[in-house]
Amino acid sequence: MRPRFYLVCAGLLALLPLPVVLAAQAPTAPPDSLLRALQTAPSDTARAKTALRLSAALAATDTAQALRYARQALALSQAAGFGYGQAHSWLQLSGLAILRQDNARAARYGALAQAAAAPLYRQRPAPRLARLLAAIANNRGNVADRQGQYAAAVRNYLQAATYLAPLPEAGRTLLTVYANLGNSLQAANQPTEAIRYWRLAASLAPRTGPVPELLPVYLQLARLHLQHARPDSAGQVLRAARPLLPGGELYADQYYFTLGQYYRSTGQPAAARQAFEQAVGFARRKGAAGDEAKLLIELSQLAAQAGDLPAARASLERSLRISEQLGDPRQLADNLDGLARLAEQAGQWAEALRYYRRGHELRDTLAGTAVRAQVAQLETRYRTRQQAAQLRALRQTQAAEQLVLRQQRRLNAVYLALLLALVAAGVLAAALLRYRQRQAARQREQEKALLTAQAVLQGQEEERRRLARDLHDGLGGMLSTVKHYLASARQRAVRPDEASSLVSQSIEHLDSSIGELRRVARNLMPEALLAFGLKQALQDLCASTQKAGPAHVQLHTHGLETRLPQKLEVELYRLVQELLNNVLKHAQAQEVLVQLMRHGPELHLVVEDDGRGFDPAVASTGVGLRSVQARARYLGGTLEVQSAPGQGTSFSLDLRVERE
Repeated sequence: MRPRFYLVCAGLLALLPLPVVLAAQAPTAPPDSLLRALQTAPSDTARAKTALRLSAALAATDTAQALRYARQALALSQAAGFGYGQAHSWLQLSGLAILRQDNARAARYGALAQAAAAPLYRQRPAPRLARLLAAIANNRGNVADRQGQYAAAVRNYLQAATYLAPLPEAGRTLLTVYANLGNSLQAANQPTEAIRYWRLAASLAPRTGPVPELLPVYLQLARLHLQHARPDSAGQVLRAARPLLPGGELYADQYYFTLGQYYRSTGQPAAARQAFEQAVGFARRKGAAGDEAKLLIELSQLAAQAGDLPAARASLERSLRISEQLGDPRQLADNLDGLARLAEQAGQWAEALRYYRRGHELRDTLAGTAVRAQVAQLETRYRTRQQAAQLRALRQTQAAEQLVLRQQRRLNAVYLALLLALVAAGVLAAALLRYRQRQAARQREQEKALLTAQAVLQGQEEERRRLARDLHDGLGGMLSTVKHYLASARQRAVRPDEASSLVSQSIEHLDSSIGELRRVARNLMPEALLAFGLKQALQDLCASTQKAGPAHVQLHTHGLETRLPQKLEVELYRLVQELLNNVLKHAQAQEVLVQLMRHGPELHLVVEDDGRGFDPAVASTGVGLRSVQARARYLGGTLEVQSAPGQGTSFSLDLRVERE
């Protein structure tokens, strides 16, 4: 159970007045003032800071409550967008996971704390952020140390020292980092380097009073003396460390564990048992289950030496249950070996054999891991020799890094200005593109309207030409004949019977002229359309069309009981008239169907014939079809033309009737 030195809340140095390992000097219960401050804090940021203080106060005595307040601080910081508080909360959770020997969570929380704090430091390298990053690196070194990754541990401790070394008031915190660095170097079998860093840690201690941070250093030195069979020197170190214990409760279990080893090496089993029991109590309060399991093995060995096999067995079984919960195979194998020896001493051979078999199975599983660990240890020894030189190099390059950082900031400002310029140019380009698109759409609409107007005008011109032909060829010819008859009657002396015949023929031609004039007028504006509405006008139109050609014309209407707006009726009449004229001229149809259906505001017009048909793609440029399409667009409807050579033609118009 090698001492480790934590910065459980070292990141709180910017929030609290004492730059020390806060959990080591926390009271046994959270102060009432902190609880009241947590309840009455004016903002989530203030509550997060107070929750972190409470977590730090409880870290050494009640890790469960400390964990609850740390999680509360994280949630409040995330809700408030308090980046420093988030990084600090992850750091606190990492330190508490280390105390509970949950290495997986400690590593994950440490990585999250690093990810949250590093961007803040790059934006503004303030001293409190440097202390925060130093605490994160220290705790990540603790995790690597526990996992036997000593090269990674040394690297993290050196990084923490790099952050702290330039700070004017980081002596006590740097003391902790140097102590941890010596610890990892000693584990990597480099005792000379380890002692050098421990001495550096001691040299940083202030002379104004006890420094609890030195307690782990003294404990490590005492352990070294015991390993080299120098109990007197170990006793002197422990006596020097004893005054630091009240302020270093975080390390109390390690102090009493080392004291128990000292008493056992000096032949004082009763005092050793008492010291180990005290260590168990402190480890249990701190939540350090793995340390508690190791201490229970020490108590079991003392009880077995005293001949108290039931007490020895009870301690080992408690240690076994803890090791099973932690999933520590090495510790579990040690428990099984101890239980096997106790069963063998008690004559319980079958049980002893069962324990031995389980222990050997675990050790066989760990054999491959042990070989890999030895290889990693050899690599660590090689790499660790380079760490001291790296520390000096890091200090030398820190000034250069600061210069690079300033230059990077200037470059970032230039890049930001360029980015803003590009964004502005992009916005202007997008606005210009939208303007051009709107202009193009407006121009297309204007062109479409112009084409529609041109088509309507062409249709009207066609109607005028047709009217002119009707007047010239029909009515004009008839009137010329009447004129000729009357001129003949005036210029010649004719008999009464001849005069009567000329007058009768003139009257007949005048009647025909009047009928033709009515037909032309009806084509221009049918009286039935004005007097009786669209339905009657279409019936007359279909009847006259059927008389004018060979086609049989059918008309079906629905929903026309209420008259449509007069303008719409005229346009629909003209459209049907245009379509029927086209049928008479071009279709050579035998059957023609005209349907006009109204359903509420929806109006549906269909004109179909069984004539010779045409290709709509080829005929789309013709005046007649363009005139029909223009009238449909003018009405705001949708015209669909379906035709093919030899398969007839269908015109379908859908439109909505607006209320007058």
